[in-house]
Amino acid sequence: MNSNTQNSAILASALARLVQLCQTNFQIQLSQSQLELNREYRETVIAELSELEDPQLSSLLAEISQLSATSVTKAVSAAEDSKQPAIKGRKSILWPAVILLIGLAGAGGWFISTANHSALSVAATTGDTAANAAADDKSTNGVASQSPTTLQPIIRLHGSNTVGEKLAPVLLEAFLTQQGGSAFSWQQQSSETERRVTFIDAGKTNTVQLHAHGSSTAFKDLLAGKADIGMSSRRISSDEVTQGISKLGDLSKIGNEHIIALDGLAVIVNQNNTLKSISTEVLSKVFAGEITRWSQLGGADKPIVVLARDDNSGTFDTFNSLVLKKFDKTLTDQARRFESSTELSVAVAQDETAIGFIGLDFISYNKALAISEGADTAPIYPTRFTISTEDYALSRRLYLYTPTSASQTAKDFAQFAISEQGQALVEQTGLISQNIKVEKTFAIDDAPASYNRYVETGQRLSLNFRFNQGENDLDNKGKRDLERLIRFMEQNSGRRLVLMGFSDAVGAEETNTDLAMRRAKVIERELVSRGIPVMAVESYGEMLPIANNDSDTGRERNRRVEVWVI
Repeated sequence: MNSNTQNSAILASALARLVQLCQTNFQIQLSQSQLELNREYRETVIAELSELEDPQLSSLLAEISQLSATSVTKAVSAAEDSKQPAIKGRKSILWPAVILLIGLAGAGGWFISTANHSALSVAATTGDTAANAAADDKSTNGVASQSPTTLQPIIRLHGSNTVGEKLAPVLLEAFLTQQGGSAFSWQQQSSETERRVTFIDAGKTNTVQLHAHGSSTAFKDLLAGKADIGMSSRRISSDEVTQGISKLGDLSKIGNEHIIALDGLAVIVNQNNTLKSISTEVLSKVFAGEITRWSQLGGADKPIVVLARDDNSGTFDTFNSLVLKKFDKTLTDQARRFESSTELSVAVAQDETAIGFIGLDFISYNKALAISEGADTAPIYPTRFTISTEDYALSRRLYLYTPTSASQTAKDFAQFAISEQGQALVEQTGLISQNIKVEKTFAIDDAPASYNRYVETGQRLSLNFRFNQGENDLDNKGKRDLERLIRFMEQNSGRRLVLMGFSDAVGAEETNTDLAMRRAKVIERELVSRGIPVMAVESYGEMLPIANNDSDTGRERNRRVEVWVI
């Protein structure tokens, strides 16, 4: 590779990172093709983005400016400029979005990162529509391409808004870039939750379709042949598995079910609300309309405004299952319903009397409440660690589902999403990745002495292994977490492992202690057979529950094997 080509490749890589950073952190959409081909556009973008004064962004802009200033880049730019009409004045491309972002900065960075997504996208692309269209009409080697509206998508992703609104676009661009794609351009379709991205790959224009109408639509569209990959913020139901098994294969199996992220279903109130914590039982009465004023919860004498996601949403399915159905409640007819997570979050931020539930990534400029499962359990806030371990009461998993007969491209994308690289991108979008982290914990008053000794000398890893009731077989997440743990130990060869088994409280205490030990031994055998030594295996049975044992979900969360390192 000569120096000109090498420098151009480095610049293109830096510009791709700029496009991704602006999309992820600021919801500003840029045209990579125009950044590469049009020097005037590139300089305008750099000048206007520098006004944001973000350290990570400023560092990347400085790198791009330095690369652009080299003699090789100047020569390439001069050749390009000779093919384009002279631009007699710099046209502001991003200024409306930059002004908006700077203005919102005083209102709080959390709000900036998620609110007004559509408005920022439109502002960012104003003035660049014609340039994008021209770039999409021709490939990089001059081969004419199809109109984006007539192209057949190479992948069709349908389903969860929680997955589709932010995470899926970031994963798609990174995956397609890895596959050789470039010059990405996003277009909104008939609604805010329908988009497609066009890109160049090997001289051809390709497209990917992204529809995010809710988790239930993932399985309906897979079955109808309208989707290649289903996005869901809940696990597929047994009925949905049965309906699709002859056509799609068993979507509950590890080869078809891909857990791509963890998320906490945060209960949010306006930042000016004085409430700090709430039990799931009281929460169910609020959303059922049985508790209607904040004064009943120790707050101001004002009505409670209930906000909820729509019926197609996996977010609503999760809340309905973990909160409402648990106490035989149904959502009040007075609730305002939202298809978009962002819109619900903005509505809470604008109303001091509102309460809603949302994915952790959409807390925005609001306050998340600590959640307890009753008098016997302490309130737990939704943090990255409590969600990683699934100790938090309203933790959930986010999924991709691929039929057995899915294309290789679809399966490769799902595999990329669960890889270490894909999980790093999950973290960047504000969700919880499954890459292992280490956390220092604190002694517990009623814990066994041996447990608190491990607290003094060790650290806990951000994963728990879980089992079905009465079984010693790991669930799909546990099987993949086992591989992650093996990679972690290979990279941290000086650390020693301790496995701690816990059970639910159903049955005799002695039996449960034995069952917790057997499950911990299952993990030990899997590790030892792969050359990973285990220092100790402990069983604490029914002790230290993290959830109530009066529900299936609570018992499931209590049946766990914690992993510690010394």
